[in-house]
Amino acid sequence: MKIIFIHGINQQNLDAVSFEKHWLDVFNIGLDRNNLNLDAEDFRFAFPFYGDILTSYNFKNAINLDMARLNYNFFDKLPSFLERYRKQEIPLQTTDDVPLLPHYEYDLNYSLKNKFLLLSQLAKDRALKEMVILLNHFPNLHESLVEKFVAEAYLYWYKPAFKQAIHDRITACFDPNEKHIVIAHSLGTVIAYNVLQELSADYHIERFITLASPLPFNVVQRHIHEPMSRPKGLQGDWYNFYSRDDYLTTFPMVAPLFDFEPRIQNKLITTFVDRPHEIIGYLQHPSVIRCIFEKICNFSSNLVD
Repeated sequence: MKIIFIHGINQQNLDAVSFEKHWLDVFNIGLDRNNLNLDAEDFRFAFPFYGDILTSYNFKNAINLDMARLNYNFFDKLPSFLERYRKQEIPLQTTDDVPLLPHYEYDLNYSLKNKFLLLSQLAKDRALKEMVILLNHFPNLHESLVEKFVAEAYLYWYKPAFKQAIHDRITACFDPNEKHIVIAHSLGTVIAYNVLQELSADYHIERFITLASPLPFNVVQRHIHEPMSRPKGLQGDWYNFYSRDDYLTTFPMVAPLFDFEPRIQNKLITTFVDRPHEIIGYLQHPSVIRCIFEKICNFSSNLVD
């Protein structure tokens, strides 16, 4: 069994080694907190890193946003608001200071100051969530903002060489003689879906797990050239974990857009109030950990038989 982790946007401050370490740290915290152990002989990990590919493109020149089209006061102020929000970067954590989800912290006692900070962050995330829901009805405007603030998505949609370079790196992790679990986060879920659609049925995907996926958004769907369908190599089930507090993953994957059988198993979870979209909240979540662990254990027991 091979477990393939596919990351999302804004990973350029990492390299392949630090990316793998960070995700393994978060994953191991989830295993430890759920009192679960994995036998390393039964599976292998793969962490295809593509953040470095972005640095080889002059993406600033690829962005052409005509802000003159945005005439309304709300949208005039929106880019500067998003720019300030994006600049609130949080440094990569080590194993010791990756925060634990509230699910594991039974004796949390927040100071009054921290409570106000959390409430403020929650209000900001809710505002962004409402804005994204509104933008979902205006895909042209939504795409203009994507061009400005999400360079990876812009390049992935409009630069075939960039897209192919990413696909090649991820596809190289698959082996037609092996079974796989694919776990993807954020923009990585869009990439993973496209890669799985390109793979032949000779590849065996035992479980596809999407975390914080923007696939249901109209702005993403306009770049999916065929109607959404179940990947040919997906032998098992598709689990989608989303959070209503996460402004980039507001919607579940349901019909009519995701109208195929077996149905996607949508799981609503809660992550961090102050960082609802980050992998640190999804990959250590007990529901996600159990979803991965149960498939590995079933496979391991089959090996014994």
